Amino acid sequence: MSEAESIENYILQRYDELCNWQEVGSYYGDSDFLNFGYWTKDTRDQKEACENLMAQLLAYIPDSSGNILDVACGKGETSAYLSRTYPAGSITAINISENQLVFARKNAPGVNFQIMSATDLAFDDNSFDNIICVEAAFHFYTREDFFREALRVLKPGGRLVLCDVLMTLEAERRRESRTEKNYLPDLQSYSELMERVGYQNVDIEDITEQSWRQHYWYAVKYFHAQFLEGRITEDVLIARLKPTYSRVPDMLYYLKGAGQKPV
Repeated sequence: MSEAESIENYILQRYDELCNWQEVGSYYGDSDFLNFGYWTKDTRDQKEACENLMAQLLAYIPDSSGNILDVACGKGETSAYLSRTYPAGSITAINISENQLVFARKNAPGVNFQIMSATDLAFDDNSFDNIICVEAAFHFYTREDFFREALRVLKPGGRLVLCDVLMTLEAERRRESRTEKNYLPDLQSYSELMERVGYQNVDIEDITEQSWRQHYWYAVKYFHAQFLEGRITEDVLIARLKPTYSRVPDMLYYLKGAGQKPV
């Protein structure tokens, strides 16, 4: 099995498992979001933080007319959020998991959901006015291949907007869902990669504090509160927070940004 196939199989299994965990839905306010979100001093919970993150990304798109592609749409909560701004018929969303798309079609009726790889988009050149990718490009084999495919299917002047995670080189090598081929040491390298692929007006911003770190503290407090109230056992507390704790030494940056296809 190739490295790409191994990563894809791991991601399918891991995220399909998360989709069936009732505790995940409860943590996300009975929604189907699954990301770190964007936290302000007034943000009340993880669901609101995820909605904030969508608003932050859509702010890169000055004109919401036309159509949009939602890449790695998960269970469709991001697509449902997009339908607040875009007619459902103008939204196309892709994922590699049919299990997740079963939920997505219920969450966002009328959206065109398709099974598809982000690095092999089965769309014609110049198909979309904009593309959004929420906290997923670090899983793609490779991120650069996704950037090239996104650029190809964007219409001239269209934008790719996304949030993404950069980890240490050691973490990229060790983690089953990552690859060393996606390693980038800093935001400057990220911008340079997008520009080298062909994007212009690249704007990449460090939101590590507003996203990952604030998510960390909320998750720690949330699950400890459940433990103190006797709603979960110590073993469950440890299991729920283990993935969060394991990210601490691995995380470099959480970023948001955009790049535009030349006219």
